[in-house]
Amino acid sequence: MGRILMLMFVLCASKFCFSQTITGVVRDELGELLVGVNVYSKEFKLGTTTDIDGVFELEVTSSMNYVTISYLGYHESVLRLSTDKTNYEVVLKEDNTQLQEVLVFGKTKSEVLREQAYSVVGVETKDLKNMSADVNQILGKISGINIRESGGLGSNFTYSLNGLSGNQVRIFINGIPMDYFGSSLSLNNFPANIVEMIEVYKGVVPIHLSSDALGGAINIITDSRVDSFLDVSYSVATYNTHRFALNGQYRNDASGFTVRAKTFYNYSDNNYKVPVKLVNPDTGKEDEHATLVERFHDGYESKMFWLEGGVTKNKIADELMVGVMYSDNFKEIQQASNAIGIAKNPYGEVATSEQKVITNLSFKKNGLFNKKINFNSYVVAVLSEEVSRDTSSYRYDWFQNKTLQHDITVGEIEQRKTLLRLKKNNYLANLNMDYALNNYHNLAVNYSFNYLDLRGTDDFKEQNATQFKDPSQVAKGVFGASYSNSLFNASFKNVVFGKYYHYKNSSVTTGYSGLPDQTSPIEVDKSYFGIGAASTYKFNFLQIKASYENAIRFPEVFELYGNGLEIVANPELLPEQTHNYNLGFRYDKRQFTLGLDFFVRDIDDYILPVIKGIKVTYKNTKSVLSKGVDFSASTNFNRKVYLVLNGTYLDKRDTERWQDGIVGGKERSTYNQRVPNEPYLFGNAVVSYKGNQLFGRNDSYAVSFTEGYVHEFHYSWENQGSRNKPIVPEQWTSDLEFVYSLEKEKYNFSFRVSNLWDATVYDNYLQQKPGRMFHVKLRYFIN
Repeated sequence: MGRILMLMFVLCASKFCFSQTITGVVRDELGELLVGVNVYSKEFKLGTTTDIDGVFELEVTSSMNYVTISYLGYHESVLRLSTDKTNYEVVLKEDNTQLQEVLVFGKTKSEVLREQAYSVVGVETKDLKNMSADVNQILGKISGINIRESGGLGSNFTYSLNGLSGNQVRIFINGIPMDYFGSSLSLNNFPANIVEMIEVYKGVVPIHLSSDALGGAINIITDSRVDSFLDVSYSVATYNTHRFALNGQYRNDASGFTVRAKTFYNYSDNNYKVPVKLVNPDTGKEDEHATLVERFHDGYESKMFWLEGGVTKNKIADELMVGVMYSDNFKEIQQASNAIGIAKNPYGEVATSEQKVITNLSFKKNGLFNKKINFNSYVVAVLSEEVSRDTSSYRYDWFQNKTLQHDITVGEIEQRKTLLRLKKNNYLANLNMDYALNNYHNLAVNYSFNYLDLRGTDDFKEQNATQFKDPSQVAKGVFGASYSNSLFNASFKNVVFGKYYHYKNSSVTTGYSGLPDQTSPIEVDKSYFGIGAASTYKFNFLQIKASYENAIRFPEVFELYGNGLEIVANPELLPEQTHNYNLGFRYDKRQFTLGLDFFVRDIDDYILPVIKGIKVTYKNTKSVLSKGVDFSASTNFNRKVYLVLNGTYLDKRDTERWQDGIVGGKERSTYNQRVPNEPYLFGNAVVSYKGNQLFGRNDSYAVSFTEGYVHEFHYSWENQGSRNKPIVPEQWTSDLEFVYSLEKEKYNFSFRVSNLWDATVYDNYLQQKPGRMFHVKLRYFIN
């Protein structure tokens, strides 16, 4: 009996007492993470695969000497194990022979994301990092997305995504709502080589992106690989445009200690020429013919520095990072952002600026409690100061001549000068936990909280001084819970969820003069419930998706309180509510993919900009209905020639019929009219060629041509006026880019011509955008 017990003890010890867990990361020769790589031992019949971050985890015994690493399209590798080492890094070499014979490869991150039940598109920036493009320009090539900019670098821009626009579409950076980061951290600032992946959710938004998104979200995931690297780029373009970006990381493999640094700098004069019918100073009449003049007061400058330190991929956490970020920007204002066409009298000294200090703490740990629980959280504090300046006593013309005004209390924008200084303290927190009931069923809960304290001073405009003298405070809380499952060998996936929204706003309303007797307090305290569901079923080559969500969006800070210049405050705005419906089909076989997405957005209390002169006030309109379809198709020939085609049709109309809500009374003039200033038919086509060994063994190159189209659309209600309808004309734009890389993309060069044919291009309210631009970018990458 004793011998039997001793034998059992020895067997136990050999299997368990001397076992250990090894972890590792697998990447290709260019440093890109590989998903779905097989890591296994034939002898001991143990194995696993790398996750979406290219990381594997495997329990091994002391008698195991090696494991095999295999992946389609790459040479098989043998990893030798050591008893004093638990963390490994594997680099697989491409097998050109196998590449010619095999057409099916391991799934990329974007493919894994696309197989979810949500209507979502994943864009990996691997092939885009060398291009002289920012995130906005990348997003503009995705089906369903239209980006409208009112000028050059740093100008105001608006998204349209599947029937929603502006702030109805939430932007996130690493899951943190980006709208509270301010204009110095907008997506037309972010260079592509700081970004690892972009997730675009059309319709239903998962609960881990916990915010009051109305039915669309864009999540920017910055580069967070688990090794040390340095990525530096500099680009120069027409109109004295300069852009610099640095992204680097040091990681100690033994301890997991990690330091990350990200920074960028942007500058442009934006001094492109525009045609203006000048006003004759003697007669006061407008010239019959337009004169080409330079936009002389439209410069932009922004910069950001972000430093983080902590640990990654060790026993304590998958990620535990503490960071601090500083950002600022300065924008000259050449004309009001909602002015129609090109202003006859430009501004010469109006400007805005912003400074922010942001601290962040993030914690992520997967596989807790027998690999059942994944935990993810962050805490962010944003301390900022914004300045809106209109203090000049001069009037300017298009030749930069200035004339002293008779009344020196008058500004360039209106009859009162402005020097508004706003201090914003914003605190955000998010907690997310996933619990795996088993391999097929999962529960998740999420809670996010957002608190804003806003106060300010104005030395000139009494209305602003009164409005912001006492702090305005906004608190938002969103709690979400979801259940998801994966059935029939992961062919059928479903998720259902519920959300509880709480919104509190404490502020004041102020009259034009800012007198105390015109001021009254505003207190809003509301709660809402939202629900949603999404399903997908995948056949051999066909995937079908359907989803529904009842969502809420609370008013933005600038919609509630204005900006002290051209946006007038309206603290009494109501939240928007919508019912979102999506139905999508995707066919994917060999080198050909075809996608079709139908969507409906039924919105109540729609927040609409109402323009009077150069002033805009945001107001609720009772009902707006959006419906439309997205189309996308792509193919490639021998993985060298790539063709992509995208198109969107949108029908978005005001469906509030009766004036003052009196049924059967007077019909509103805008009933059943298209919502103005939003394109409703647009798309693009991309043709690209990728090759290698142009001048040497380790070089590669790519040439791409993009053709964009936007159908004409009205920038005001289309039933207003009988002649000279307010129309932004049909537009075709062409971009051409050449990228060349040396030493396996260690040294990179790109040359791009945007608006190749120098077409006249317009956007919001018929404001003209830059003509032809030339861009040159140099990038250095090592890891």
